[in-house]
Amino acid sequence: MYIPNSRNTPLFRGQGEFQGTAVFTTGIDLQGAYALTDHLGIMGSYSILSENANDPQNTSETFKRKLNYFEGGLGYFNATRSRRIEFYAGYGQGESTTTGQYYFFFQDFGQQELIVTGKYKRYFIQPAIGTNNKGFNIAIAPRISFVDFYEFTAYNITEQPNEDMVIFLEPALVTKFPLTSTLNGTFQLGLNFPITGEAFFEHTPIQAAIGIQLHVGGNLRTRVY
Repeated sequence: MYIPNSRNTPLFRGQGEFQGTAVFTTGIDLQGAYALTDHLGIMGSYSILSENANDPQNTSETFKRKLNYFEGGLGYFNATRSRRIEFYAGYGQGESTTTGQYYFFFQDFGQQELIVTGKYKRYFIQPAIGTNNKGFNIAIAPRISFVDFYEFTAYNITEQPNEDMVIFLEPALVTKFPLTSTLNGTFQLGLNFPITGEAFFEHTPIQAAIGIQLHVGGNLRTRVY
């Protein structure tokens, strides 16, 4: 039900830089980021997934397993000759459709697998620290997400569960490597696990992501060491 998006880690060097990234992971993530000043950046991300899966009530039928999620964030960054750091905070909303068993539907359907759509909102804080090289760069981004699933729907029955927000620790190893003067390749390996007890919804515990990034603007040549 909860599929975290890949980490949008601009690691800017200075004002005027823009990044646009397409990432292939559990679905597709589209990311954008812009450096407003030499220390202030904004970013936004959109995640989408749509694939056929077996209907748990009739295995000869299929349904669309789906995810739609968007977020925006504002942050601080700083670059030196050897390293770059950043700290972003933001908010997002999403909707996911998959199968699962949820106690608040037992009175209507019994204890069985159902096709369920969940709506959620998420607050996040995302620090990152990385290298500052001309070629290959590596960074660590230990994101913390506050995930609130507030509505579930199964077969036209909607429930608002009385559950607390779940806090996830979502650290990732991020790499970037140049392909051309304005294109980078990217790769991420991330973990996702709750730190406030067991989540009442299923989540993806580990993810790999690979993508391509357009990086333009700013004074890139003089600020790369």
